[in-house]
Amino acid sequence: MEECELCGRVAKDIYLVSIEGAQLRVCKSCSGGKGEIYIEPGQKRAKSHGFASRRSPIDEGSELVEGYGKIIHDARDRMQIPLKVLAEMINEKEAHLLRIEEEKTEPSIELTKKIEKALSIKITQERKDSNDSHGGKKPENLTLGDFVKHE
Repeated sequence: MEECELCGRVAKDIYLVSIEGAQLRVCKSCSGGKGEIYIEPGQKRAKSHGFASRRSPIDEGSELVEGYGKIIHDARDRMQIPLKVLAEMINEKEAHLLRIEEEKTEPSIELTKKIEKALSIKITQERKDSNDSHGGKKPENLTLGDFVKHE
C-alpha cells in the first residue's frame, strides 16, 4: 500500500505517471487522463524514481531534520513567497509541496536540494547512528574493552 502524491489516499495500486513533465506516483482515480502512464500496477519497478518513503533516508549520508515542514513554511513566510509561486519556481506541484510542508511525505533528494536553494535554507543533516552504544567513538577506534562490562 502506497500513498497517492496528488490526493493523499492510500491505495493498493499505484501508477507512475508524467504530469506536466513531473513524474508522480498516483492512485487509479488520479492517473486517468492526467498524463502518460509509465508503470501499471503489478509491473516490476526498475528503480525508486527518486521518491522517498516515510522511513527511508534522504540519501546514504544525510537525513531530513525534525520539523522540516515548519522550516520550509517559515522560510516562505519570511520571504513572502506563496506556495504557488514556490511551486512554479522549482517546477513542482503545489499540492505535493503542501504535503511536504505538512510532513505527510518526504521530498526526494533532488527536490530537497531545489527547496534548500530556492529558500536559502538547510533541511538536511548528517545521518546519526541511532545504535551509538559506544559513547560516540568512531567504529575504527573501538576495542574489545569498549564492549566488555566492568564490574
